[in-house]
Amino acid sequence: MKRRSPLKVICFGSIVIILTAVSAFAGPDIQNGDFSSGLSSWTVEWGDVTDGGGYALFQEDTIHITSTLSQEFTIPVGALDLSFDVVMTAVSGGVSDPIAWPDAFTASLLDPVTYNPLVSNPGFPDFYYLDNTGSVETIAGISGNTVILDVSTLHGLDALLSFDLLASYDGMSTSVSLDNVNVSVIPAPGALLLGLIGAGAAGLWRRFRKSY
Repeated sequence: MKRRSPLKVICFGSIVIILTAVSAFAGPDIQNGDFSSGLSSWTVEWGDVTDGGGYALFQEDTIHITSTLSQEFTIPVGALDLSFDVVMTAVSGGVSDPIAWPDAFTASLLDPVTYNPLVSNPGFPDFYYLDNTGSVETIAGISGNTVILDVSTLHGLDALLSFDLLASYDGMSTSVSLDNVNVSVIPAPGALLLGLIGAGAAGLWRRFRKSY
């Protein structure tokens, strides 16, 4: 029976240990943010939110004034931004009231226990507000249809991400497409260390083989 090289065993063991440590340190990130698995991992709290075929489709509900989709997750160590793509469409239809506010789509990042906002516009629980007149109120950045929120100060916090379509009697029928919900993360120190160890181990292994 061929015995394994001690050097190879040590290198392999070191990599396994680091991978385990990095995995244990990182919390669960956003799941199914591209909606490739329908609405799996997401919760439709109420209203009309369906699988649009690779995105989440929000529509006005005949019973509930609000259609809500949410997911609890842990903001990972090294997180930079929370981003998502949103497209709103509005056509004439429905009951009209001259004093009604426009239909609007909002995004909130909340403490899942207290429901207090982790980030917010001053005086509002949501960090993003878009109504069907095109008015936007947000502390996030916007690039085309993409909303980008800085979460670099929230590492390790449990969070509830909630998206809401708020309907009203504005004489418009509004729908929203949501896609590509994602948290961008810089490499954790453990991952960088793993890369260095891997490169070093490869070099040592080449030298070890040459010596025989």
